[in-house]
Amino acid sequence: MQAEQTLLRQLRNADPMAFRRVYDRYVQRIYYFAVSILKSPEAAQQVVHDVFTSLWERRHTLDEDIPLNGYLFTMTYRLVLVSFRERHSQCQPKEILQRLTTQSGSNTEEEVLYQELELLYQQAVAQLPSRRREIYLLSRHEGYTSQQIADRMSLSTQTVDDHLNQAYNTLGSYFEQHTY
Repeated sequence: MQAEQTLLRQLRNADPMAFRRVYDRYVQRIYYFAVSILKSPEAAQQVVHDVFTSLWERRHTLDEDIPLNGYLFTMTYRLVLVSFRERHSQCQPKEILQRLTTQSGSNTEEEVLYQELELLYQQAVAQLPSRRREIYLLSRHEGYTSQQIADRMSLSTQTVDDHLNQAYNTLGSYFEQHTY
């Protein structure tokens, strides 16, 4: 722990050798974690690049008491979500979380991260207003189309789409606020 705190202190002071040590220590693990979820080496490589770019840009704000491993993997997961959002027209957090569960169960860190992310997801969904949450769950968890939800709830499809867009924005903001 003391060695990591020293490393973080050096990194905060813009020491390029400290950055190199962090990079060398984590680059492969972050890449394999990202590629195992994204199933795309190119997308995973971009996530790795973004993680280390962000780390360097945010080095002044690093807290010595926060484990670097958890910080980096949380950032990686957040950027995986961003990558998914860019690659797919709608973000489906449950699909991402399900991919995490298909990982080899031998890595305790990934299991703990999955459990933390699942809890974070459940908390984010619970924050939605009741009607918006119901619409979101019907869409994302039950696979209903906007038209099916509109018919079931006696709403217009535009209202359903508005609720879904607001839910995505709320969930995205919640993840951003709670993952750093």
